Amino acid sequence: MAVVFVFFSCKPNDSLGISIQPAQDKIGVAVDTFYLQTTDSLASAISAQCADSMSMLLGEYYSEKYGAVKADLIVQVAPPLGYEFPDAKYNPQPDSVILYMFYRSYFGSKTEPFEISIYKLNKKTPEYSVQYLTNLDVSEFLDINNNNLLGKKITTSINQSLKDSVLNSTSYTPTIKYFFSPQQMKDFFDEAKGNVYSKTEDFLNAFKGLYITTTYGKSTMLYLFEIDLKLYYHYTYTTKTNSGLDTVITVNTYITYPANKEVRQLNVITHDKISEKINLRDSVNYITATAGIYPRITLPVAKISQKMKSHFPNKDIFINSAIVSIEATEIDSSKTAMPIPGSLLVLPVKEFDNLIKTNSIKIVNNDSATIATYNSSKKEYTVNMAYLLNKAKNDSITNADYLLIPIDVFSSSSGLSEIRPAKRIGAVTVRSGKNAYSPMRLELVYSGF
Repeated sequence: MAVVFVFFSCKPNDSLGISIQPAQDKIGVAVDTFYLQTTDSLASAISAQCADSMSMLLGEYYSEKYGAVKADLIVQVAPPLGYEFPDAKYNPQPDSVILYMFYRSYFGSKTEPFEISIYKLNKKTPEYSVQYLTNLDVSEFLDINNNNLLGKKITTSINQSLKDSVLNSTSYTPTIKYFFSPQQMKDFFDEAKGNVYSKTEDFLNAFKGLYITTTYGKSTMLYLFEIDLKLYYHYTYTTKTNSGLDTVITVNTYITYPANKEVRQLNVITHDKISEKINLRDSVNYITATAGIYPRITLPVAKISQKMKSHFPNKDIFINSAIVSIEATEIDSSKTAMPIPGSLLVLPVKEFDNLIKTNSIKIVNNDSATIATYNSSKKEYTVNMAYLLNKAKNDSITNADYLLIPIDVFSSSSGLSEIRPAKRIGAVTVRSGKNAYSPMRLELVYSGF
């Protein structure tokens, strides 16, 4: 039932002092509540490009509640353009080739081992101008077999051999190292000495990149911020000592091939058993990050319009606010709990492909979507959908469908600068539109005048 408040406007009058505004000019304010239809839905994919530090995910994590998420990497490394090896007379020789994977943070177990397998791309290399999605087909880039397997590395997220004083030092950076075999080292060195440094494309034709995956372990997700391939080598030359005798000088040096913004780093993200987890209970909805579960909510626009018109027939109607409360429930307070996403993008379903294609804040700035921020004290997200509802009403839409998408929000001194679908692991359970205790609802305040 709506609550209607009626306000009267007064104005000066020469003979009476004041007079009451005509009845037809009364301004009324009404409050209504509408329960929403909500369902769990699966996101097909998000952008695969690793756009910044700590966005290169590697690992697998299984949740009994939310299913499993697995993140692999396809990585190009950049050559040092213009670099020239010492002349053959100095006999340059390789010492080692090491792949470094750096991370400052991770999610999951400290001690449970997992295995990393590293393959060399043998079919083609990613194209810089193509937008790849996280559901890309790895077989486009390589045949996954022993011929292309460089090697494997068993590790844990925390190096158990190091003392706490080292692990807690600000100068310590957790690093996974993979050493190329002698034959792999020789092959890479021979490729590197070739004429492949005039253009990045020439180098990538020779060394197309790496596919990095985990082959067992479902308790850890690493957030890598840097990947480097380093070639260590030495060369010698003969010079004279002060006494005029010949002496041989050995120079030890190295070249870094960074996975930087000049080349591509792509996340391949898959989910296992996630479809078995959704829509099992109509009292709640799940929200998960890393291209997972994005609930769909439906605003009954035609029903809302009809209700507003019944309160204020033959009047112009203005929506003052349309607050949707998205209440968290079944909150896990343990140390191993998935973090609750800090922000949700409330996005029209039809705009999803545009968001994935552009990661653009224009979707928010032109009021095609809005952002809900989590309030940890109230344990809920709150969002005002007044503009979106007005827009849907003016477009004569019967029902308007929106997705709740966990996002990372980036700001600058001038305000909001970028939004992206969140990649780091995160999840929250929220009360649905059919929740018996507190259903997801729209609290509507509107005026008739």
